[in-house]
Amino acid sequence: MDRSLWSDPLVIDASRKFVCVRLATYEDAVEGKLLEGIYSSRSGQLENTVFVMLAPDGKTRLSRSGRSPRMVFGGAAGWEGTVLALEMEHLAKSHPPSKKPESSTGPALPVAKDVRRAVNIAACDRLPLVISGGLDDEQLQSLAAIGWTETYIGRFCWASTSEPSQLKAVGIDKPSSGIWVVQPDNFGLQVEVIAKLPADADRDSIRKALDRALETQRPAQKSTRTHVRQGKRLGKNWESEIPVSDPGTPPPGRGSQGRPPADRTRP
Repeated sequence: MDRSLWSDPLVIDASRKFVCVRLATYEDAVEGKLLEGIYSSRSGQLENTVFVMLAPDGKTRLSRSGRSPRMVFGGAAGWEGTVLALEMEHLAKSHPPSKKPESSTGPALPVAKDVRRAVNIAACDRLPLVISGGLDDEQLQSLAAIGWTETYIGRFCWASTSEPSQLKAVGIDKPSSGIWVVQPDNFGLQVEVIAKLPADADRDSIRKALDRALETQRPAQKSTRTHVRQGKRLGKNWESEIPVSDPGTPPPGRGSQGRPPADRTRP
């Protein structure tokens, strides 16, 4: 995700008129095939980043496809978010939402495929991560209600699991049921725990933990060249579900996580 665009307040506001889907690229074979049909390089290989806008039928294209909104819509430096938001507002007017009764539970959290991938995504996006472990449906709904409030929309990555092994794999030594607010390391492999809350934590306690995480949030800027060089020196590697075919992505074993660590854009 290109955070400079997708965390732009204008884009966040416009996105509420859309179903925004962020697919997994090299982390899901089925989704990879879908993305190949939307956009691929001259070699016909799946690119690391793909962007397109589709009609409500999920098939009709409302925009050109490309590697990013910048590639599709353009925009002078510093104005890309404004251009994207204007394009989104224009398309939304032609496709008003159907009127349906609102769900009493509200939308679910946009969780990643698993904790391992969530940590990697959060590191790439330079965002804190919230992991729910072993929460029941009511507790998940309560957490989602907080996550979708104005204060926190677009400012966290999310994961959910009922498997303690997933928590252990990212460096949580004593996994248990509850809400883990964490900061990923630079390479998206391990986490630093900022706060651990019980599964039945009240909303005020959850908000305080999220606010604390935002205070420790790191800047969005990251030098790809420096990052890859450091990863190579430290022996940091990432194994993706399907082979990385983007010619601009360093191959595994060379300090890469299997994806460019910064300035990524996904649908």
